[in-house]
Amino acid sequence: MIAESDVAAALIADYERDGVVCLRRQFDDGWIRRLRAAVERDLASPGPNATNFAEGSSAGRFFGDMYMWRHDPEFRAAALDSPAAAIAARLMGSSAVDFFYDQLFVKEPGTAHPTPWHQDQPYWPVTGWQITSVWIALDAIDRINGAVEFIAGSHRWGINYRPTPFRKGHEAKFTASDLVQLPDIDADRDRYEIKSWTMEPGDCLVFHAMIVHGAPGNLTPGARRRGLSLRYTGDDVRYDPRPGTFQFPHRPELVAGAPMTCELFPRVWPRR
Repeated sequence: MIAESDVAAALIADYERDGVVCLRRQFDDGWIRRLRAAVERDLASPGPNATNFAEGSSAGRFFGDMYMWRHDPEFRAAALDSPAAAIAARLMGSSAVDFFYDQLFVKEPGTAHPTPWHQDQPYWPVTGWQITSVWIALDAIDRINGAVEFIAGSHRWGINYRPTPFRKGHEAKFTASDLVQLPDIDADRDRYEIKSWTMEPGDCLVFHAMIVHGAPGNLTPGARRRGLSLRYTGDDVRYDPRPGTFQFPHRPELVAGAPMTCELFPRVWPRR
């Protein structure tokens, strides 16, 4: 396990070059037990932001939820007190880190619905470079049950692509966007350097908000794919509620151009 302050220089170089790294066993068995229990509570009693991304497009269930940290103590602990904040600080090269939000992804067995290729930042009301996600594997993950794929180096292409709808029927949300349409990655996969990892529970992916990424469906008959993504922002990030970005269920007490730190986006690094 990599200590909070000891993310290796080689991994930082990989993150800066590729936009993504996979870190092994960053979250111990205690964290995995706690987070799995929290996921089961959320599945049994979904919050107001929960959705089934696969509804209307395929059999199975691709469950998603956000902002669980606002009402569940285990998700809150993961967001604010786990190793994730220190990992984000080191890889972003940021002296301070604010928590942005959490997001849960559960692909049940037999769910063909993919996570479409997309970038994260065009969806979000923020601007800046130091924005990252720490995606924690809660199950063993491989290509067959939906390992996340990344186009190495695409965070440095200098292009903001139009947000891609995750769910059938949401296309109209983004048709008015004046951003560039994402190319058809799957039609020409050999053109790109696509990275993906087989993961064990407790491993995590750390990836830049501008990297192009997606994931296939879960084609297994019995292996779930649970992942928790914790989003963080660094020194240079500012609030930017521009048209076409999603709105938070709790409006932050920020004006456009303000640093992110507030009650909704708490400071998590350095530890207090």
